[in-house]
Amino acid sequence: MSDFSDTWLALRTAADSRARADALVSRLRCDTANRIDVLDLGCGTGANLRHLAPLLGAIGARDQHWICADYDAALLQRLRERTAAWASASGHQLMLEGQRLRIDAEGWRCRVETRRVDLSTDLTRLNWPVGGLVTASALLDLASARWLDDLLGHCHAAGCQLLFTLSYDGRCVTEPAHADDATVIELVNRHQRTDKGFGPALGPAAAATVEAGCAALGYQVVAADSDWRIGPDQPALQRALIDGWRDAAREMAERLALAPGLEPFGAGRIDGWYAARIGMIDAATSRIQVGHRDMVAAIDAGDVEGLGSSASR
Repeated sequence: MSDFSDTWLALRTAADSRARADALVSRLRCDTANRIDVLDLGCGTGANLRHLAPLLGAIGARDQHWICADYDAALLQRLRERTAAWASASGHQLMLEGQRLRIDAEGWRCRVETRRVDLSTDLTRLNWPVGGLVTASALLDLASARWLDDLLGHCHAAGCQLLFTLSYDGRCVTEPAHADDATVIELVNRHQRTDKGFGPALGPAAAATVEAGCAALGYQVVAADSDWRIGPDQPALQRALIDGWRDAAREMAERLALAPGLEPFGAGRIDGWYAARIGMIDAATSRIQVGHRDMVAAIDAGDVEGLGSSASR
């Protein structure tokens, strides 16, 4: 899936929140004034901000300054609206400071600015938070190797800490099983490697590539699985996911059918698979696990023993 619609982002929020490897946040640090500057790339409607700000507050980041960057002006407006609603519902004080939001919570405060930026071409326009945090959620797998190299170069030059969450890594388990599950997922994973706006995407290889790239730059890297586990109680999310897989598989199957020497896997067979999986969702028997990876990286992250590493799962 690479749908950035408000509907899809809202559907996935609960699954994202449950899946995140939040223990990694404890590896981050603020400055001696208990301040942290955060740059959130591809922020969408602000789910990453709303999830992380309280966790950063809990590790001592009492003064947070967030810049939330995205190209979609409508999503940035939604970010302001939903963050204001979330602050009010959470009992936090909310103030407007010009175009910025200010949230005062118990033990921490957060200033939030939004910035409309085309991340595919305008990384040089961003103000990289020196010694601060660069974060992104569900973004890395959409990017090309060249773009990710540029990103890590900017981050390393500014001494930024990194927290990248929910990077799809290609692992999928569907229950009950269907004979064509593996073939459809392989087509989906091939589709994930097509251009998503940042050049030919790394898709399922992105998380491992970034972990290795950070290590090569001298970062200490700690990573963990952050898989979605979607049960029968989430039929809308399951249906949206299966819809996306069907569309991606059909598009990729059409492309591959034009390649010599490849056995075609036609749209009719994909539609049969789709009907069977939708039937399982409607019967409340379907369970889907989707593999993701979270990682934190810092130049001086301290002892990483006990949390795992980029070489372990």
